Amino acid sequence: MKSLVVLLAAFIILLSQLSYSTEASSYEENKKVPAKIFSPFYLKLLEKIKKSLYEKLVEMPPPKKNTLQMSYGGSYKENNTIDEKKEQAINDSSIFNWTFMIYMDGDNNLCNYANKKLNELLKIRKNGFAIIILYDGDKYNDSCIYSITDSVKRINQSEVNMGSGITLKNLISFAKSNYSAKHYFLEIWGHGNGWMGVAFDKTNRDYLTLKEIKNAINEVDIVSFSACYMGSIEVAYSLKSKVNYFIAPEGAMLANGLPYERIFERLNFSANPENVARIIVEEYADYYAHTSTNFAAWNMSNITELVTLINNFSSSINKSLIKQARNASSMSPKYVDLYKFAQFFDNEIAKEVMKAINGTIIAKFGNMHGIEIYCPLPQYYSNSYSYTDFSLDTNWDELL
Repeated sequence: MKSLVVLLAAFIILLSQLSYSTEASSYEENKKVPAKIFSPFYLKLLEKIKKSLYEKLVEMPPPKKNTLQMSYGGSYKENNTIDEKKEQAINDSSIFNWTFMIYMDGDNNLCNYANKKLNELLKIRKNGFAIIILYDGDKYNDSCIYSITDSVKRINQSEVNMGSGITLKNLISFAKSNYSAKHYFLEIWGHGNGWMGVAFDKTNRDYLTLKEIKNAINEVDIVSFSACYMGSIEVAYSLKSKVNYFIAPEGAMLANGLPYERIFERLNFSANPENVARIIVEEYADYYAHTSTNFAAWNMSNITELVTLINNFSSSINKSLIKQARNASSMSPKYVDLYKFAQFFDNEIAKEVMKAINGTIIAKFGNMHGIEIYCPLPQYYSNSYSYTDFSLDTNWDELL
């Protein structure tokens, strides 16, 4: 008799599920089966029996939802909930050696590229690694978080402001709370403009400032920028006390971004931060060998010494030679390659700067030397530059 009740209840539960949402695919919007295909009598009967028998038979209480408060004041609701045992495993730091946090801002004209990179990441499964992606596209309310471990979970939410430091800070907090690991990697993906900002959000007309990024980051091993002109001394110096390794393009960044599949194929469970930084640059170099882009990884433990030398160097420069030095090292109307700029002067303090650059850059690709610095043509100079950490601690802005 008991088995008959179980079979009957299971059959009723199966029928009742037809009136609930079903996934059209792993990542598409839910499609509803109209409830009107059942008569009112059967609908009421199904609901009544399901309510009284379901939890007894399955012995599973209603699952708890994880939420993430974001800058717009709403919350993420997790479509695929995690039971208590899974949550305990996730919070065990021995489960993940690395948690990769990808801050993917496609709320601009890079949306198609963001979608391509998102789809590439969703195929990756790597033992010992968690990948947490905050994605925002160019449509309203298309923001979501994906968590990738041995499976993929998606968390839908209202529109987020990728140009807000609170959004970045809350993503990091969410990833660390739910996917704790021995090491953390953060990538900021989108449009960039060096010390002026990154992650330009079209919907909210906002972007991340260096101050917002610095305030959002807490104990991250590697910060990587897949955004143009973020490989500058000003950007890196603002994060000197926040990260151990820094990865960014010197100059323009190709919209196709990092070759994620190749990178994760090479990573192993025990990879340390320096190895990860080197592998990322090596795979970037191999994938984009046919291009003229520049990409580099920095050891941030050397940056204070480098900045001290730059400050001494700036005080020794003959201002009448700046135009010639800029022409010899320019990579855009606003930035120069720091190594080539120092090389133009070829004196002892300049050589010390060049040596310190080589000591800071642990891996690079391209014909530049890995570090750019703001040295604009006069018509492009911004007075806001004087408020950067780098300008406040050096005489470089006085030189300009």
